[in-house]
Amino acid sequence: MALKHGILCSASLVALTLFVTPVAAQTDTPADATQEQQDDIVVTGIRGSLGSAQARKREATAVTDSIVAEDIGKLPDNTVSDALQRVTGIQVQRGAGEAGTVLIRGLPNVTSYINGREVFTGTGRGVALQDIPAELVAGVDVYKTATPDLVEGGVAGRIDIRLRRPFDLKPGVTIAGNFRALYSDKREAWSYIGSGLVSGRWETAGGQEFGILLGASYNKRRYRDQTAFNFGFNPFNNAATGGQNVLIPDTVGALVTDGDRTRPAFNASLQWKPSPDLEIYADGLFTGYRNDYSVNFFVGLPKAGNVTAVTRQSDTVTIPSIGAARPVAGTVTTADNFTITSKQAFRQKTDGYQAATGLKWTPGPATISTELTYNKSRVASTSYIVDANFVVPRIQYQFDVDGTPNIQAFTATGGAYDLTNPANLNLFALFDQNNLAESEQWAWRWDVGRDFDSGVLKNFKFGFRTARRTGTSDGTGENRFGLTGAGTSYPGFGVGGPTDILGGRVGVDGFALPSTDWIRENIDRLRAIAGRPAGAPAFAPTLHFDLVEKNYAFYGQTQFDFTDSGLPLELLIGARVVNDDTSLDATLVNNGVVTPVSGKRNELDFLPSATLKFRAADDLVLRLVAGESITAPEFAQLNPATNIAPLGATGNSSTFGSGSGGNPDLRSIKTKNLDGTIEWYFSRTGSLTLSAFYRKLDGYIQTYSAVEFFPTGAGGALQSYQVSRPRNTDKGSLKGVEIAYQQFFDFLPGPLSGFGAQANFTYADGEVEAPPVAGQPTVMQRITPISKYSYNLVAMYEKYGFSARLAYNWRSKYVDSYAANIPGGLVEVAPVAFLDFSASYDITPQITLSVDATNLLNETYQDSFGGYAVTPRDTRQYDRTFGAGVRFRF
Repeated sequence: MALKHGILCSASLVALTLFVTPVAAQTDTPADATQEQQDDIVVTGIRGSLGSAQARKREATAVTDSIVAEDIGKLPDNTVSDALQRVTGIQVQRGAGEAGTVLIRGLPNVTSYINGREVFTGTGRGVALQDIPAELVAGVDVYKTATPDLVEGGVAGRIDIRLRRPFDLKPGVTIAGNFRALYSDKREAWSYIGSGLVSGRWETAGGQEFGILLGASYNKRRYRDQTAFNFGFNPFNNAATGGQNVLIPDTVGALVTDGDRTRPAFNASLQWKPSPDLEIYADGLFTGYRNDYSVNFFVGLPKAGNVTAVTRQSDTVTIPSIGAARPVAGTVTTADNFTITSKQAFRQKTDGYQAATGLKWTPGPATISTELTYNKSRVASTSYIVDANFVVPRIQYQFDVDGTPNIQAFTATGGAYDLTNPANLNLFALFDQNNLAESEQWAWRWDVGRDFDSGVLKNFKFGFRTARRTGTSDGTGENRFGLTGAGTSYPGFGVGGPTDILGGRVGVDGFALPSTDWIRENIDRLRAIAGRPAGAPAFAPTLHFDLVEKNYAFYGQTQFDFTDSGLPLELLIGARVVNDDTSLDATLVNNGVVTPVSGKRNELDFLPSATLKFRAADDLVLRLVAGESITAPEFAQLNPATNIAPLGATGNSSTFGSGSGGNPDLRSIKTKNLDGTIEWYFSRTGSLTLSAFYRKLDGYIQTYSAVEFFPTGAGGALQSYQVSRPRNTDKGSLKGVEIAYQQFFDFLPGPLSGFGAQANFTYADGEVEAPPVAGQPTVMQRITPISKYSYNLVAMYEKYGFSARLAYNWRSKYVDSYAANIPGGLVEVAPVAFLDFSASYDITPQITLSVDATNLLNETYQDSFGGYAVTPRDTRQYDRTFGAGVRFRF
């Protein structure tokens, strides 16, 4: 508290000094300055987008990249995540029919901001960027280095999403809208996206200016993900293996996820300038996410029965926890084979709210701004899982075909076994689960700055920020109960499962499952059969988690400009002092022992930074940036509560149950950073840039698996579980190079002058010391999930009202996770590429038609244990989409 009071007193004294000293005009932060410049820029088309983005990058102090919407409702891609994957140094991870997690230079430790304000989803540090509708976005700035006035966090970088505000638009009334229809080929279904914006900006006779903007978006998407999998390669020995230990997967199967997802969103913005030197504003944003989806599982257990025949592949692999190299099965034939089908009905709902009000006052030479922000996020989910089983007379599993397992079921006489007949199916388990995570934050900041119009001192700025954030998490845990009876004993139960999985490569073509609607309509009946009361189950006290985080930060920075002295050099130096005070209450269950956990952590960090910007020529900029940064663990990562799925549950190894949980002992990730750039801007939309970066890491957080023990029920015997938890690594480093080029070929004649190209390449190499193991030497590990190489190639055309883009994105292999009891000790993802296309035509200056397509290559995701071809894990395919739309603005 003393720190907070000191900041208040210092800020007040300097503010008074600024008011009484007459000097020249005001300069805002780089982001504010660029925002004001946008009033004079009409951004239309790909050229306008690239030109505005390039100008932001060139004039910024920090190392940044930007995306600017071509027009209202039109980013260069259909979502913020899709657009970001084109940015140099950014990679994305896909799933659920869209680009999801965004990585900057391979690291996931990214903080998210909206109009410069911190924003988050649930108990995380960042927001799900897919939840921010692209139709409401004016642009996105990616900060790869920080200046002291930026909120700390994000050792990888920060992403600032700029929503439109009324003063960004022309005076008068603006009405704009967008409607798109989208077809998904795997789901064979249509989806719809619509958005609208109404804005007014007026000036009174007295010189006051007033603006209001209302925007809304609704996105309904239907998608399908398909996966074939192998899991738990463990030694097996019987007569069929000739007495030799052979690695055979514990589970083999396929799953198909069908989802119906909607995203409602609404934003409002009010701006008022009662005088030229004072602006008062208020902003509000609501984002929603609703996802009803079902997972259709078929799980074969090759060793659950009488293994009668085994063939071997030529290669051998090593499991670290075993040591010796082992051969791997190529095919396995099992009689009286126990197999599982599972229908999993999930419903997720997320609501995010942000409200902010503030003012900016420019009395003469000074700039004073203050802002109060409120954030709230609520994430709720329910899941009903019904597991059933067949005992199949004979199944043959084949593992050595392009990484995708093939499963064939037979009768005792060799005919095809009917997996779609519910009479052959017996129900055995119900999982009835609820989870809820909520987080709330109040934040207040105050910034004071002053400019100088002569001498080398250009400006100085200081400010403070205080924030209080709370988070809670509750869940029912495993909540597993027994069921009995054949599928035919449940009226309405039997429906056929998905067919033609991965184009028929899996072999299983349909299998008996209940429908999602049937499970939801009969959930109380299933609870009664399981001996449970009607209604949703209560949260488990051992899974309750409370956390309070108080943050106080003070910064100061000074900018020098030596241009008038004959040296075209700018220098910004400063520091940010951050105090994080965190307290948590939770419960830890270890080896069956329940222990309350109550902890406090107080960290004080000094984060210096220095940025040199040298204008070697009118079109050539060089930068050198040094600094330090921190990222606190996500709230969910600190929660020690463990969610477990027991032995025999869907998709689990037959040796271990599985589970996941947090780690209350995590500390913040800290880095020391060095960046250098050479940037050549040879036209308004043409540039060639080279960047090099180095990060010295301390405490980088990665997920590791280890065996823990939990009771099988109240008072039951302890059962082993393979539990994944985040852990701090020791020292590490990340280094790399980025190269980016873009240009329109205006020098070509006639229609050919509409062609253009973009290309970028990133090299990133990182490793950290693995958490120490008693009696073992230090081990250096690759950082998850960094691809060493990635690149984008984009062909563009824009002329005569027609524009088109063909974009190719590729990333090299990377490590997904580590565990000691799997082949190679890690899961490695193979290289993956995506090709997308979009085109539009302006019927009139106000109306535009568009078409687009994503995942044109029908790309297959493949990962494997240890990177070995003979021990594949997942083969996945996602939807290809084809869309058409209309956009208007008046």
